[in-house]
Amino acid sequence: MKNKYQRIILCLSIGLYLISLPQKSFCTVGNTCEYFSGLLHLIFGWFGVFKLHLPAFPWLANPLLFFSWLFLFVKKTKIALVLSGIAFLLMISFLLVDEIIVNDGSTTSIVNFYGFGYWLWVLSSAIILFGYLFLYKKK
Repeated sequence: MKNKYQRIILCLSIGLYLISLPQKSFCTVGNTCEYFSGLLHLIFGWFGVFKLHLPAFPWLANPLLFFSWLFLFVKKTKIALVLSGIAFLLMISFLLVDEIIVNDGSTTSIVNFYGFGYWLWVLSSAIILFGYLFLYKKK
């Protein structure tokens, strides 16, 4: 990666993502709002995807964001732009979620608060998306 702007965008996005992990990501009715919930949701969020629980699909933004970082690193800006755009849309779509599975027994609870970790997660994606747009326009 030769471009100074690519390094800055990539480091800022990854840094914000890492900072988001130990933060509260969201809270549900019943006071289920834990520290390190971002990390817990990263590790266990894919369970909801395989249970075909629609509110869990924003979790798929994580691998898309990882791949967009990789494609920026190998200078595949168009692919990275598309992946980061889809990741950003998936992340934002979580704002439309009313209820989410809160345990392995498929019990659901109402989402009533989006924490600092969620907003950092979204910001990490927004920075990479708008950074890619900047780099793509610059070409």
